[in-house]
Amino acid sequence: MTTQPAYTSSTLSDVGGERVNRSGFGTKAVWFFRALLLVPFVLMAPEVISALRGSPDGVANISASVADVLGTSTFLIFILMLAVTPVYTMTGWRWHTVLRRDYGIAMFATAATDLTLAAITTGDTFPGTVLTRVGGHTFLAAGTLSTLLLIPLVVTANQPAQQWLGRHWKGVQRLTYVVWGTILVHLFLLFGLSAIFIDAVAVSAPLVFMRLPLVRRWWTAARRRGSRRFVRAVAAVALVGVFSLGFVPLVHELAVKGSAAFVQNPNRD
Repeated sequence: MTTQPAYTSSTLSDVGGERVNRSGFGTKAVWFFRALLLVPFVLMAPEVISALRGSPDGVANISASVADVLGTSTFLIFILMLAVTPVYTMTGWRWHTVLRRDYGIAMFATAATDLTLAAITTGDTFPGTVLTRVGGHTFLAAGTLSTLLLIPLVVTANQPAQQWLGRHWKGVQRLTYVVWGTILVHLFLLFGLSAIFIDAVAVSAPLVFMRLPLVRRWWTAARRRGSRRFVRAVAAVALVGVFSLGFVPLVHELAVKGSAAFVQNPNRD
């Protein structure tokens, strides 16, 4: 789920001959970030189990929690996936690039679970058929479209598909940017110019900036030459600062709503 090759050697990359750091720290860090992908499912598990057991409040609790927990988690996973390439551009690190595919697949799993649970449980909020619950409003349609667009990305996120599609593989993977746009549209239609939408824009802006061809080429060349270190350091601090302004509130939102879901006491606003 990227426009760059997803498969690299464990010792040497195919980009400028830069060595991939697969030290003990790198391996442990990769597994730490993989473990984080279980968080949304762990947070929702008590409510899902309660509903399956026939608890009177089980379905209502899921209806109140699913968007806040799984929806927010989906966006956070997406952002972390998108951050993989800019981190490489800025630092030259390669140990984390394997997470690009892992996070892309996990994003689809989280989004699909979100869509499925919403279709089943949100009849109290969106009366009508299943189609009404996933597309009865413009913001629901945008969210559902985002999830459906992930299907070709996930299906082709493997080396056989990359070899079969050849030069067309990158074109398919560029759907990632369409998904990015539909997610932001979904958030705008749902929240308007509220804090959550502004946080989403703030966390996206540095990732867009680092993907600009001129910026990417300049940064990569300067890093390899070891030049412009002060300028790059100042720019990195500014970019990480803007990213954090959006990312931290979203993580806090997930922590608050997720902990409420875990103890089966969601906020029914």
